[in-house]
Amino acid sequence: MFEMNILIVTTGGITRVFRNWPEVLLAKALVRRGHNVRAFTYYDAKSDALGVRAENIDGVQVERIQENGWLTREFWNALTRAPKPDVIHIQHLRNKFAFQAAYYAQRENIPYVVTPIGPLHDQYLSRDRDRPLDTEPLYHNLIWSRREILNRAARDGRVKRHVENYFMHYAVHHANMVIACSEHERNIWANIGIESETIPLWVDVPFISNLRGENYQQEFSRPVILFVGQFKYRKGFDVLARAMPDVLRDFPNATFLFVGHSPIHRRELEMIAKKDGTSEHLQILERVSEEDKVRLYNSADVYVLPTRYEGFGLPPLEAMAAGCPVIASDIPVVDEVVQHEYNGLLVPRDNPRALAETIARVLRDENLRARLIQNGFETLKGFDENDLVARNENVYERVMKKIAAVPA
Repeated sequence: MFEMNILIVTTGGITRVFRNWPEVLLAKALVRRGHNVRAFTYYDAKSDALGVRAENIDGVQVERIQENGWLTREFWNALTRAPKPDVIHIQHLRNKFAFQAAYYAQRENIPYVVTPIGPLHDQYLSRDRDRPLDTEPLYHNLIWSRREILNRAARDGRVKRHVENYFMHYAVHHANMVIACSEHERNIWANIGIESETIPLWVDVPFISNLRGENYQQEFSRPVILFVGQFKYRKGFDVLARAMPDVLRDFPNATFLFVGHSPIHRRELEMIAKKDGTSEHLQILERVSEEDKVRLYNSADVYVLPTRYEGFGLPPLEAMAAGCPVIASDIPVVDEVVQHEYNGLLVPRDNPRALAETIARVLRDENLRARLIQNGFETLKGFDENDLVARNENVYERVMKKIAAVPA
């Protein structure tokens, strides 16, 4: 593979704070494989992770730019003054920089690829982003052309909404290649008429493995049931909260540990526990370091992902790498990572009683726990960084050759 100049355009995913976000893992791995990697991401002066305008992160040249909508002069100036890349990789469908990056790539005849990561996060494709699997996707609702903006605006006058719809989907519509994170996602794009290639995400297994055996500094009453994720209804924090009484009947000393860097519905979580009389068993940690997150996996007896939808779902892989048994919702995408009775247990979504029964089963059965943990280690071999980065490189090379073959 020859050396490439690669520009990654994303939201906030390349930082020193979050090690397992897809963009930072990809960017650093590409640098290790001999490529020159620049990244344009969001700037946020109030954020610990995004508050530095420019920095080098393990060889990745990161420039952060204020996000001020879909059309920003600062981002356009950054694009046009930077060295012209060989390929641009745009991450996330709702990335406010995506439209201008795609337009610039087309203008300059630069191949670009898009990794949307979870199309049902799209408010124009889903009736309810917290429960997108409850209804069929709104395929007909996406806007692909400026003419359609005018047609819809003439009917309802909602110009701003239709313009945003167009901007949001422009990059994926015109991409030289779309990279889906799962077969479920690839099928969604196929239903829209967009060809894509599946390349899963991965986690930093060496980092997690090096911390194996280190427990979190705080002691908790056992057994410890761990939730890691945003406190959003999409993540199903409320499902686990409602399962607590049934688990506590069998394990009266259990601790339910909720860890999330975006505690948007913390109050609702606390209200459920108060109503059910389980508050004294609830522990909430809003922000922990990446090292302490691994230590929490190490300290837990089981990790639970009661999610209603995932674009991919990295925590199950994190838990497997830490040797923590996994229970997750039986939904598309998740079931491509967690295989029932092999490397984890799957339960029907939105079913607190079934979740409680499954948690109790894992806590009671040491042989089951040992089997799930060992098979989790085996599963990680299928999410090997070198293999998955090489597949991304192969996509870059193909789209570069395709562009080069087109007469100017």
